[in-house]
Amino acid sequence: MRLHHHAVKKLNNRNSTKSGRTDMFRKSVAAGLTCAAIVLVGCASPVPRIDVAQEKLAKIKTISVVRVPEPKTYTVLNIGHPGVAFGLIGGLIAAADQNSKQETLSKAYREQGIAINNVLVAELVKQLNAQGFIAQEQDAPWKEVDNSHSLKFEDIQSTADAVLVVSPTIEGFVSPQGSTSYLPTITAPATLLGDDKKNPMYRGFHAVGWRPPAEGWRSTEAKNTYPNFGALMADPKASAQSLEDAARDLAQSVSRDLKRASSSAQN
Repeated sequence: MRLHHHAVKKLNNRNSTKSGRTDMFRKSVAAGLTCAAIVLVGCASPVPRIDVAQEKLAKIKTISVVRVPEPKTYTVLNIGHPGVAFGLIGGLIAAADQNSKQETLSKAYREQGIAINNVLVAELVKQLNAQGFIAQEQDAPWKEVDNSHSLKFEDIQSTADAVLVVSPTIEGFVSPQGSTSYLPTITAPATLLGDDKKNPMYRGFHAVGWRPPAEGWRSTEAKNTYPNFGALMADPKASAQSLEDAARDLAQSVSRDLKRASSSAQN
């Protein structure tokens, strides 16, 4: 069977396009895995902190602390997973292993009614009240987007002098590069808004356990570690308790950023 030149050219173009698409798909998957890891663990550039001025803190009497939905999935991340060293296939294996571990841990926590963010918000209120503010919890119109939650600050309804939003980006266990042990980890940006709900007067970045590589994070060491995933699952209640401890430590870290000078503190 003979093909005219234009038909051969068209066929070659199709094969070339198919090959190019396959190669692009492979590169996209590899890049996607890399980007997902970068988004999860934080980029290397400095985080955009905003330190609150004491004169602004002195004028605040009441603070609403926004309640945060519990995570859909608790993180189980091995940054140094051996599969990552073996290209696309290894990366897919590492991703599948991570997803399996996360689903297993999250299912165990859901069955126990674990609510880490409830602990975080309650501890924030406790710490702020101890510092002389009048703080209380408040609901907000969170929306579920792509299996996660988002919130528009301007949609928050509050009559308080300021609103504090602390929304974790990682809640779970992270095994750092070069280690097989898992650290109970919570990372979260914290934003303090004035009564206009638009312009942050404070933005801090806080981590307990594994520390993101970017400059500007306030980091607190984990109180304990787990040698492997099996140790996490051996006693889910105990591992969940370590995350609750991390939530309390993160709340204390945020409250330290909002501590007023003694001359301006309200009694």
